Order: sequence, then C-alpha cells, then structure tokens
Amino acid sequence: MTNTYETEPLLRQYLDFHFRGGDKDYLPHHPLPEGVMDYPVRCAEKVIQHTKRKQRALDLGCAVGGSTFALASTFRNVVGIDYSHAFINTANEITSRGSFILKDEIYRLPHHVKKGSVSFEQGNACSLREDLGTFDAVLMANLLCRLPDPALCLIGLQSITKKGSVLVFMTPCSWDAEYTPREKWLWPTEGALHEHLDPWCTHLETTEMPFVLRDHERRAQFTVALCTAWQVK
Repeated sequence: MTNTYETEPLLRQYLDFHFRGGDKDYLPHHPLPEGVMDYPVRCAEKVIQHTKRKQRALDLGCAVGGSTFALASTFRNVVGIDYSHAFINTANEITSRGSFILKDEIYRLPHHVKKGSVSFEQGNACSLREDLGTFDAVLMANLLCRLPDPALCLIGLQSITKKGSVLVFMTPCSWDAEYTPREKWLWPTEGALHEHLDPWCTHLETTEMPFVLRDHERRAQFTVALCTAWQVK
C-alpha cells in the first residue's frame, strides 16, 4: 500500500499550505474568517512568543518546512525532521536552490531565511537519533495524533531538552486507528498531555489554533487545533 505522505498530490497540498497559505487566492471563491490563514507561520510565532533562549529549535513533523523557515527568522539554528522522504527532499531542495518546482508551480524560499541556519532530515519522531543534541524549543504541529506511539515520543523529548526549554504542541486531536493503535491514543488529549508532561514540565498556555487546509480551490478542511505550551522544569 502506498504511503500517502510520499505521493505527489499530498506534496502539492502541503506545499500550498506551507508556502501559499497566507495568500488571498488560497481559497479564491469565498472570504475566509480572520485568523485561519498562514498556519505554519502562526505555529512558529507561538514558539517564539514563549521561548527566551533562541539558539536551537526543532520542528518535529516539519512537513515541507514552512514553520521551520519561520522559526529561522528568530532562532540561530533550526532543524526540521519529518518521516516523509518526499517532504524532506523537497524542503532540502528549497533550502539549497531557493525554490522548488512542481509541474507548473514554483515555491520559493522565504527571503528572511539564512540558508546556513536551517537543516532538514528524515527521521522517526518516536525514535530520534541519539546525537541530535539539545534544543531550546521544540514544535510539534499536527503530528501527535499521527504517531504510532505518541507517549513514547513525549518521553523521548526529555533527552533533547533541558531546563527552560519550551515545548509547543498543536494537534487536531483526530485520533485514527490507521495511524495510532486505539490503546495508544492520548484521549482526552489535553488531560493526557498533563498526565505525561506535568512531572517534568510547567504548563504555560492552552489556546485554540484554527486553520484551513485546501483540497482544491473550491474545497477545504476547516480545523481547530488544540495548542498547548510547556516549559521544562
């Protein structure tokens, strides 16, 4: 069976979401509500808002890199990791060449990004490489409910953070047995996050993060993600 996250249709959808999601013609046939556009940038801004030390950031589940590049506007070094080879190959090409062409569309590197400040690699969020180092901030946007073992991922974050590091999670809480065995679901999600994180983190904020993901110019998915921010004790 084909991995959906390696297909061209999903690659195009995420390129549009990450690099065109703030454009007025993202959904041209009807005005959108205030505060639903440019979701990857807004996710990065939430991380920047809560983080005091801004040396290294990790964008875990970075897709094609929109939020990674947005973090690079403030952090000295940003690492983006995603399980999809197609997403990572695309993000690396945008970084090295300054753009990526998919058929008739060109997606360009944001002007503010210094190429040396960003790197991308394919990886497993539930089993990160041991020499990854530590980070002042970790962003996980729309990843938690797509992991086979989200609790294991949360445990692993302890080895790549230190006192004062900030963790920010956005999740639509769309638990699905196709991705996560039912017995591994963190449900209800906010309570489960407190259960796993309260022993070693301080809760900073819970808020709502609406976004629109376009299927095509006349159809889109409207979602309100749960956003929680934490600081390592």
